[in-house]
Amino acid sequence: STHCISSAASDVYKRQQLLEWSRTAMYNQLEKLITLTNNDLNLVNRRFGQRTDITNDQLELLRILYNYDRLSQYDLTMKISREQSIVSRWIKKLVHKGYITSQQSHEDLRCKDLCLTTEARDLIKQINIARGELIEARCQCLTEEEINNLNHLLNKLNSRHLYI
Repeated sequence: STHCISSAASDVYKRQQLLEWSRTAMYNQLEKLITLTNNDLNLVNRRFGQRTDITNDQLELLRILYNYDRLSQYDLTMKISREQSIVSRWIKKLVHKGYITSQQSHEDLRCKDLCLTTEARDLIKQINIARGELIEARCQCLTEEEINNLNHLLNKLNSRHLYI
């Protein structure tokens, strides 16, 4: 009788271990697939960056600024999650190249507002179109319902910002 209980407990433990391993394998696979797609999107950025002599990080800075009319350097630094000194150097380079303008803030005279130039807006539009085309090409094998489900699931995942 004791042997049956310990055997049953052992079976339950083995099933839990198998389930845990299966779940871990699933998350590892999901991470690989998300990384593959992200790498391909970064390749699109890199292709445009090489033409304009702008790094991937600097393009990401421009892409963030694209989504706002204007941002202070501090706000931009917080959104890109890099050291202020690094972001400062990028901004100087991008101002020098004619992609960003830096103007005195109307709200706080101690701050400068950063805005994209028309040239930078056009560049980011081209990059966003190319990135959209890549995703569209990837989704050719999916039905409209599957695309909607994928969109819903990715929105759900991205609504939870957890940082490790």
